[in-house]
Amino acid sequence: MEGIESLLILMVVVWVAGKIFRALSLPVIFGELLGGIIVGPLIFNVIDPHSELIISLAELGVFFLMLHTGLESDANKLFKASKKSFGIAALGLVIPFVLGTMAAEAFGFTLYESLFIATGISATAIAVSVRILKDCKIRNTRVADTVLASAVISDIVLLVAFSIILTLVETGVFDFAQFAIMILKVTLFFGVVIIGGHKLRNHTGNFYKDKGFTLTLIVALTLGLIAELIGLHLIIGAFLAGLFISEEVVDKKVFDKIEDRVYGLSYSFLGPIFFATLAFSLDFSGLIGEPWLLITLFLIAFFGKFIGSSVGAYLQKIKAGKSILIGLVMNSRGAVDLIIASIGLQVGIIDETVFSILITIAFASTLFAILGVRVIKKRLHLEYGT
Repeated sequence: MEGIESLLILMVVVWVAGKIFRALSLPVIFGELLGGIIVGPLIFNVIDPHSELIISLAELGVFFLMLHTGLESDANKLFKASKKSFGIAALGLVIPFVLGTMAAEAFGFTLYESLFIATGISATAIAVSVRILKDCKIRNTRVADTVLASAVISDIVLLVAFSIILTLVETGVFDFAQFAIMILKVTLFFGVVIIGGHKLRNHTGNFYKDKGFTLTLIVALTLGLIAELIGLHLIIGAFLAGLFISEEVVDKKVFDKIEDRVYGLSYSFLGPIFFATLAFSLDFSGLIGEPWLLITLFLIAFFGKFIGSSVGAYLQKIKAGKSILIGLVMNSRGAVDLIIASIGLQVGIIDETVFSILITIAFASTLFAILGVRVIKKRLHLEYGT
């Protein structure tokens, strides 16, 4: 079968690179990205970047990654999220988004391009946040719960913004009536799925007892198609499907099986292929040619998120040390932001230079976040439930 050799080489390399990064207590995602750099056009060029098999698997990877992100994001906990999480998410989003938009426009990008770039540097990776919290042995603390609730809220808002910006870019003009209709469609889609799933949780669980994983895929694909029909992106439907299928809708044992299978496909097979193929479009010469753009956007991405989230936490009467910790963990990136960047490159909103800059910012921000959390965690002495 054509492409199997390339797939085998790619999987072996990203597996080895991932193991190395895991041993270094760094996100495996970036090891997979490095694997793509090694076998792709940038170094050895042993993988055909236009292989139909690898491209198709990478696209499925995006779908399953967003489905798993939704499964990780407990909608019920989101309903119960305290005002602390909303305040942290709001400031942690507004500061990097506004400053990122202004900076991109100052560098000559159009308004829509600037809004898209700002969206790309404002995300928080839920999966990476969980990994950082687990590695630092502070996952089962109130601070961790606050961070994850904030990250979920942040990603939902960004996905809504992403959908709106994508539509505006495709139409090429700003029409207030069209913009209002788009906002209404997004709001209704999110509202119907999340609230409907919450209300129907007592009636849908029995459907998942047999072939629960298959039904999960059917729900995800259906919502993905509905999302595309109303002018959104497929990934919005996949994310919402994950939100819909919670432990309150499905028996815990069944949910654990579904989550385990989706996780396996997302992070052991299809996801690594997607992250590796991102490296095929990297352009490091572009980074050298635009150093000030890279530095400016990185500073805004890291410190904008850090200051916004930390101040947001402090204003909610969270102690200074814990507020700083929250600001650092909220800087974890490497999932939704990379997916958004890849779609932006695919549809032509950004070029390979900007794409490379967004990938570099995701890696650098996460690395600084990990190092910072390790330092401050030792001073806080957080324990279970604190």
